[in-house]
Amino acid sequence: MNKFLNRRVKPSPAQEKRCENARTGSAVDFLDECAACWNSLEEARRKLRRSLMYSYGDQWGDYVRDPDSSAYITEGDLIKKNGKVPLKNNMIAPILSNIDGQLRQNLMRPICVARDSNESMLGEMMSIAVEYVHDINELEELDSDSMRMLLNGGMTAQRIEYGENSSKDKRDVWVYGVNPSRLFFNTNLEDVRMWDITCIGELFDMSLDDVLAHFGDTPEKKKRIMEIYGEAENRYIDSRAMQGDETQTLTFYSPSRSDLCRVILGWKLESRDSYRWNDTLHGTWGYLPYNDDSRLLLEETNRRRREQALQSGVAEEDFLGVEYEFAIERYWYYRYMSPMGDVLQEGRSPYWHSEHNYVLHLYPMVQGRLGNFVEQFIDQQRAINRTATLIDFIRGTSSKGVLVVDDEAFESMSREEVIDEYVRYNGVLFVRLKPGQSIDGVVRQYNSGAAVAGDFELLNLQLRLINEISGVNSAMQGQAPKAGTPASLYAQQVQNSSLNLRGLFDSFRAFRRRRDTKLLKMIQQYYTDERYLDIAGSEYAEESRWYSPQKVRNSEFDLTLSEGYNTPAYQMLANDFLMQLFQAQALDVKTMLENSSYPFAKKILEAIKRNEEQVANNQPMQGIPTELLEQLAEEAPNNAVQ
Repeated sequence: MNKFLNRRVKPSPAQEKRCENARTGSAVDFLDECAACWNSLEEARRKLRRSLMYSYGDQWGDYVRDPDSSAYITEGDLIKKNGKVPLKNNMIAPILSNIDGQLRQNLMRPICVARDSNESMLGEMMSIAVEYVHDINELEELDSDSMRMLLNGGMTAQRIEYGENSSKDKRDVWVYGVNPSRLFFNTNLEDVRMWDITCIGELFDMSLDDVLAHFGDTPEKKKRIMEIYGEAENRYIDSRAMQGDETQTLTFYSPSRSDLCRVILGWKLESRDSYRWNDTLHGTWGYLPYNDDSRLLLEETNRRRREQALQSGVAEEDFLGVEYEFAIERYWYYRYMSPMGDVLQEGRSPYWHSEHNYVLHLYPMVQGRLGNFVEQFIDQQRAINRTATLIDFIRGTSSKGVLVVDDEAFESMSREEVIDEYVRYNGVLFVRLKPGQSIDGVVRQYNSGAAVAGDFELLNLQLRLINEISGVNSAMQGQAPKAGTPASLYAQQVQNSSLNLRGLFDSFRAFRRRRDTKLLKMIQQYYTDERYLDIAGSEYAEESRWYSPQKVRNSEFDLTLSEGYNTPAYQMLANDFLMQLFQAQALDVKTMLENSSYPFAKKILEAIKRNEEQVANNQPMQGIPTELLEQLAEEAPNNAVQ
């Protein structure tokens, strides 16, 4: 074990003393609580690793007992030991690829709706801002990865932050995917909406430079971080890169590699004694610490407001003051910690939503029991592999084209000559037949049955069962129907096939809605400068593309997910409708092009604007390029939306 890992397991005397000092506070107690949450999720992580193994890795990797040595070896090694070849026919990966394709095809975009109908322009402004954040974070790819984790492990999560992203070289609102193997949370959850989360966090393995960049904002903090992580190695060489080994043997207190530093982020819903106040004049409320200073502040506020009210002629019974009472305040508190309990950074939630910055989703979860989509048809996959291996073994050990020859019938030829002549093209064998003997009694070829009767039927049964259990049947996969199937019946089968996965997609949509709601609040909080977001296409007004923080900061929005103009089917429908209006002379060509999504619309608009400028300047007008007009006429009925 390297020095860095030894240091984490057996600290030096100076570190033990510092750790004892740290234990006087609540940081190490909270670290132990986080470790308990992470350890309690070991069974869920084991199922995740097994599902990923069957989905994308070695499907013979389960460990079984070797009957000869009583040691545990993989099923693949046991099959090889018995002289067989462990074959596999991965039927799980195509199912996951089909679900991934359906997700990408039906991704809805977020639409913000202002609660005040008179502020619809602000709703469009926030819709553009959220779509902009989706674009810079490449959320289509991130959501696809989150769906794969949800299918294989039953849980997925994303983390939302505001800050500098070195990969993008800018400060903005960023969404990060969370590896479920590094995630921990309180495991007494029963609410599918995740409203009963009280503890959540993540394990980070960072280089020493990254730790210094994130937390060493003063020379004193830099020196302290060097004391904590200074023994990390400078470089690391791995001969099995990109094989997922780091998450296979992950532990809570030790980093996955000797050149990295373990940083633990934990969020906890804490509580404290406080005064809950309610301002009846302004309709606001909040909490203040339960001490004499807070009580005096509230009493002084009521005294001044009462004096002002009496001077203004307000009756005593109509006085609107600040009501307050004793209450227990719940608030989210975060800590970045080292494995030894050192607090690198801590504080109350800095976000306007007053929560942690994670979005967690568990599906399916029934009465606190976490399910697994892939796990439910692993047994069918194992049966398919075993049947295919058995058939291959029977084929390999059965007779195939065995030739039986009467040794005395070929007196003029040696055995080698008979074999060469038998397999040679246009070969001739000279046989000496005895009286009454037929050629079948001299030369005969044998071919035994290639497999035991019923093996192929069993294989076809397992292949059919795995599609039925997963819900991805032949109609959903787009396979050709059987001969004689009516078109209406096949269309109904395609529609009904989507019902098998309706719950999965609707559940994932709820996860995206919760994520986008936090994105919306983060945008309102951290977008403090006006900016022009020209990514909205043509369905939004020009005024909405100017993001104004003063207008939206104190506005309330409802966020929904709906099919917008970014889907090909919706764009084609809109373009066809605009073309019909244009052909009916209800729209001019400029209005039609401004609101359409034709790939060549901008070129024609630019040409029209140049002509208008030339007419205004009394210059000879150049017509719209003929090839663009011909392209518009040809592609209008069957426009390929881009």
